[in-house]
Amino acid sequence: MAPDIGILGSKDPIAIDQASVDLLNQGPGIPDSALSGGLEPGQDKLRALYPAVDWTRQLAYGQEIGLGSRKYELVELGPEG
Repeated sequence: MAPDIGILGSKDPIAIDQASVDLLNQGPGIPDSALSGGLEPGQDKLRALYPAVDWTRQLAYGQEIGLGSRKYELVELGPEG
C-alpha cells in the first residue's frame, strides 16, 4: 500500500508505532494497491484502508497507561550505522 519506509528501532513501543505511521503517511500510496483512497502524501493510509477503525486510539491509550510516549525524535543513520 506504500513504499518501503526503512527500518525503525526504539525502546519505546508507542513512539516507534507513531513514527512508523507518520512516515507511512508522509509518503505517497501505491496505486492499484489495497488503498482505495489516501494515495496522496500526507493522507492517512490506515484510515483509508480501514475507515471504521480509529488507530489513533490504540496509541493514545498506550500512552495513557504508561507504555511510552507518542512524541519522538527521528534520528537517521547512514550506511555505517
